Amino acid sequence: MRKAQRPMCGIIAEIDRTELRRDGLWMAASASVLHRKPTVGVSDPMITRIELDGFKTFQDFSLDLSPLQVIVGANGVGKSNLFDALQLLGRLADSKVGETFHEMRADVGELFSVRQDGGSADRIRLAVEILVDQKVRDDWGASHELKFPRMRYELEIVRRIDAQGQKGLFVELESLAPIPRLRDRWTKSNKLKTGGPWIPAMTGGRSSPFISTQKSRQGTFLVLHQDGNSGRRDVHAAQAKRTVLSGARNTEFPHAFAAAEEMRAWRFLHLEPEILSQPSPITAPGKLVAGGKNLANVLARMKAADTMLLADVSRDLANHLPGAIQIDVNEDRVTGQLLIWARAEDGRRFSSRALSDGALRALALVTLRNDPEHGGLLCFENPENSVHPSRLKGLTQILQDLTTDFSSSDQEGAPLRQVICNTHSPVFISHPDILSHVLFAHLAPNADTQGNTELHAVTRMVPVLPDPLQPALPIPEEVQSYTLSEVQSYLESADLDTARSHLGAHLARDLGNSVSKDEARDDG
Repeated sequence: MRKAQRPMCGIIAEIDRTELRRDGLWMAASASVLHRKPTVGVSDPMITRIELDGFKTFQDFSLDLSPLQVIVGANGVGKSNLFDALQLLGRLADSKVGETFHEMRADVGELFSVRQDGGSADRIRLAVEILVDQKVRDDWGASHELKFPRMRYELEIVRRIDAQGQKGLFVELESLAPIPRLRDRWTKSNKLKTGGPWIPAMTGGRSSPFISTQKSRQGTFLVLHQDGNSGRRDVHAAQAKRTVLSGARNTEFPHAFAAAEEMRAWRFLHLEPEILSQPSPITAPGKLVAGGKNLANVLARMKAADTMLLADVSRDLANHLPGAIQIDVNEDRVTGQLLIWARAEDGRRFSSRALSDGALRALALVTLRNDPEHGGLLCFENPENSVHPSRLKGLTQILQDLTTDFSSSDQEGAPLRQVICNTHSPVFISHPDILSHVLFAHLAPNADTQGNTELHAVTRMVPVLPDPLQPALPIPEEVQSYTLSEVQSYLESADLDTARSHLGAHLARDLGNSVSKDEARDDG
């Protein structure tokens, strides 16, 4: 049990010097440490698009993603379901299909969408488009330069009766292929040029996939292709217990290996102060996981690699929470544990057990920001938790610094970094620096072929615009959006049914259609 009185809370709470420090020390730190090269040759990829069908509240869902994406919406609209879909895909790149489904936070049947007739779907389709680093290295030290860092992976899982009469889960379709550059809308919208730091220059292209599904008289086969013109591995789909991608464990199949490593490395954080405050065994991995476990080990690894890294962490924390001026980590040789310490401006020293919840969460984020080995996708639940409203501007800066800015030459050669977070805070999304990254998640009527919209609702995510930019004329569904004030009113409403009705009226106005007011089904 943590103590109710934490001395550090008062020290770091309300000293009003944040803005001065952010303009000075914060920016100095950004220029020197934010984009240090990683010390190991790992793959740190980014997901640029996701498509879902048949998974929980998602049907015919697609979403293009930027390096920083903030998803806002009320509870029960499917925000966490998106993270669940990514977790499912990441685990399927590593473990057996049956084990993966049973390890999810719902019964297997609940992972399949509800059909309009009240039954359950029998297939889940997942697809992602990714950008990976141009060089990948496996656990045996072998490395490979990738010609096609832009790839698309598709997977279909079906439920059906097997040869023994038992209901099982099977891979019915699996594909991994390069994205043709002429059809790559994402690289064009982000102005990534061929021959630049992110997309290599090359002559010609590749039309054949790295993983394919092929049907013949003998049945359906999942095929893992080598990057050259010869060499392949065939697996009978009916006998496969795992995805073909999960079998790519080294650079023998470099592009498949890079894609698999991307998905295995996706991280999902829900920072728990109780976990962050605890000492860590010296032998624990130096990587932050789950609720914030191993934070002390991450800091110890950084300290061993470069003592200035902890000075950078201390500087960033002081900018976000004035009063704490030095962070250190020490080994207790008696217990064999590592413990974090913070020193205040008045010279007093406190262990992590005495830090406030907000200080611990901020420490975890600025640690990731300065960790040269941190890269790839980070999914983060409710980043505003335990953060005073006056400190939210600093939080938005940290989140931006945790992502790749393709327009900055300083980031060339650094690990790709991406953050997707969800929130239900109307205050957090109001900050101008974060608004351009916000998507509004809501439940929308799902009409059947007869136009019946009363059966069930599905998750949709649309941009949030500053109020003056919202068009007044009817707009097509694919560019539908809501204004900031509309989303804030929805989130702040004590009566969500009434709020949903207002949003329904907005949707009807923009699309020129009548819509159901029944978005209240809590499937997410």
